[in-house]
Amino acid sequence: MELNRLIEKSNYFLQKDSDEILSFEVNDLQKVIEEHSNLYYNKEAPVISDFEYDELFAKLKFLEEKFWIEFMWTSQVWAIVKESSFEKVSHSRPMISLDNTYNEEDLNDFDDRVRKIVKSEKWKVKNEKLNEISSPVIPAKAGIYKKENDNLIDPRVIPSRVQAHEDDNIVTGQEWQYSGEWQINYCIEFKFDWLGVELIYKDWKLTQAITRWNGIEWEDITENVMQISNIPKTISYKDDLEVRWEVVMPISSFNKLNEEALESWWKIFANPRNAASWSLRTIDTSITKKRNLKFFAYDLANFEEFRIKEKKETYFEVIKDLNELWFEISSYFKVCNGIIEVIKAIDNFWDTKKTIDFDIDGLVLKVNDISLWNTIWFTEHHPRYAIAYKFPAELVRTKIESIEHSVGRTWTITPVANLSPVNVWWVIVKRATLHNYDEVEKKWVMIGDSVWIKRAWEVIPEVVAPIKEIRTWIEQKIDIPKVCPICQTPVSKDEWKVRYYCPNKFGCKAQLELHIIYAVGKTWFDIDWLWEKQVILFLELGFIKDLVDVFNLKEKKEKLLGLEWFKEKSVSNLLEAIEKAKKQDIVSFITALWIEWVGKKTAKVLSKVFNSKEDLLDFKYSVDDLLRLEDFWPETSIAVYDFFTDSSKKELLSKLLEILDIKFEKKQEWIWKYAWKRFCITGSFENYSREEIIEMMEKEGAEFIWSVSKKLDFLIVWKEVGSKLKKAQELGVKVVGIEEIF
Repeated sequence: MELNRLIEKSNYFLQKDSDEILSFEVNDLQKVIEEHSNLYYNKEAPVISDFEYDELFAKLKFLEEKFWIEFMWTSQVWAIVKESSFEKVSHSRPMISLDNTYNEEDLNDFDDRVRKIVKSEKWKVKNEKLNEISSPVIPAKAGIYKKENDNLIDPRVIPSRVQAHEDDNIVTGQEWQYSGEWQINYCIEFKFDWLGVELIYKDWKLTQAITRWNGIEWEDITENVMQISNIPKTISYKDDLEVRWEVVMPISSFNKLNEEALESWWKIFANPRNAASWSLRTIDTSITKKRNLKFFAYDLANFEEFRIKEKKETYFEVIKDLNELWFEISSYFKVCNGIIEVIKAIDNFWDTKKTIDFDIDGLVLKVNDISLWNTIWFTEHHPRYAIAYKFPAELVRTKIESIEHSVGRTWTITPVANLSPVNVWWVIVKRATLHNYDEVEKKWVMIGDSVWIKRAWEVIPEVVAPIKEIRTWIEQKIDIPKVCPICQTPVSKDEWKVRYYCPNKFGCKAQLELHIIYAVGKTWFDIDWLWEKQVILFLELGFIKDLVDVFNLKEKKEKLLGLEWFKEKSVSNLLEAIEKAKKQDIVSFITALWIEWVGKKTAKVLSKVFNSKEDLLDFKYSVDDLLRLEDFWPETSIAVYDFFTDSSKKELLSKLLEILDIKFEKKQEWIWKYAWKRFCITGSFENYSREEIIEMMEKEGAEFIWSVSKKLDFLIVWKEVGSKLKKAQELGVKVVGIEEIF
């Protein structure tokens, strides 16, 4: 099927509810999923997201059951096998998949099914007395029964029916209701969606490695797997062992690979999984070795034999044993008592995920008690004792409708894609950054392209890569703007950088809007009740023309009250917040001035050179002076100098300083004298310890050196000086007394 036709059919089925799809369309849906499976597993070039594939698969499963389809496609352990240079081999036992869920409701349904199966199949009455009922999960204990209608009831136990003698005062033939105390123990761990691999060990040694693919047979990739550093080539286990599952590529390695690909105009991978798969299945094993791949173990083909031989009762114990045999396992492994604890652990997981250097697409929960697995059993497609809770997709498919050229804080012009709206991490995304025009050209992104976008952990969405395979060739090239889209000033380009920018630094209206929104926000002036939409409205209406006008909005009170949604209380709150914001410390004030390259950290250093409002208006320092400040680079020094010496900025400063009450920090007179200087100390001191002197000097940017040499700028001396003074005099190093410094 042609890819564009495949996308068209996929969108058709994705937009329909399962009940709206007719019986004669089921065969078409089977073919659509078959094509996508081929693209994903064999060609490593998917054209829809994992979430979309799962949605299509779930709809097909529903329809096959609804219409009693003779060939149940979804129940087959299936994948297309393509020709390759690797030898075909068979697995000793199938490598099957996991069922998926995306919400808490499905997790509760899963838990209900598990407990129902355990209840109906495993709970038996060993004797006729209730207190002798035993459970494989939580044994009954004496002394915890509650009395109800003169009958003894154990609230943890939920057999389908209990039979006992009436004269024992125990319930006979009565259905019992679950009271919430009896729970199944689950293990939760990372869900990897990578490249499934089976490692076969015989006589202590790794003898073979096989890819997963159709679960029954696939490729022998032993030579490539030998290049993965964290896979043990020998283990301290004399019996045969068949270890499974995933080979992954760290995100840091993936980013580096794509950066190198951009520089060399080579293939860009949409995601780390495809990069890992390509790296592992290449004929050139030296490529595999360079890719820094990792293997994580969390299953065995001969699981039952291993756990019986090692006398393990739980899944957790088996995985712990694998780790002791030198296999790397999930760094997140947790045992939870009941589904409520599982859901709580998932809710608390997000901060943990931010620290992980590889992609996971969810968490897997498995019944921890292995003795229950055969009771809960399998379907042909997946085990019933485990389920994967999948996170919302980080990588989703959408379309670039148009391109907007956005002017940012540093006057940089950035291409921003306007997208067909799409849900990414519970947020409807309509725009995504393309970073810069150099990257647009290297990625070969075009208007009208279907693209992969990513929004991870509150980061601004970005276009990862176009899906070039489904282009219609009516897409349009993204051109670099010749003039600023806001003020029409001809665009400039940094000579040694990829940045295009508007050179109209103090006159571009885009900068004015951004500046005011930035300055009044919580981080700096923190003017409550004045938000982005209000700033834009006030600029459009002419109520404010610059930052000074914000602090004079009380003069526009009557006009504000005339606006829709602006009532007496809201206007009063706004004006009170503005009055409160007139008191500012010097660091916040400098940061809010919107000087290029100056954030809060740089503003804190710069604040030390100002002792009064007059110092701000009468700027005495050169670019060379500024370069001597801590962390001041040429770009920063030039930007600060240009700002404070520009006449229009001096006018703005003067007006602001008339209105605002600025609190200055205590000035330290010797900030310029010792910045970037190397010094040494000799002798003893009455009022300071050597450590205190060193600490105070280093705070001002001076560097302490232990010995005297020609590289030294000065030597600090006091009483009882030693040989260092003599050497300094011989080398011509400047000598200063402690009284000259403090």
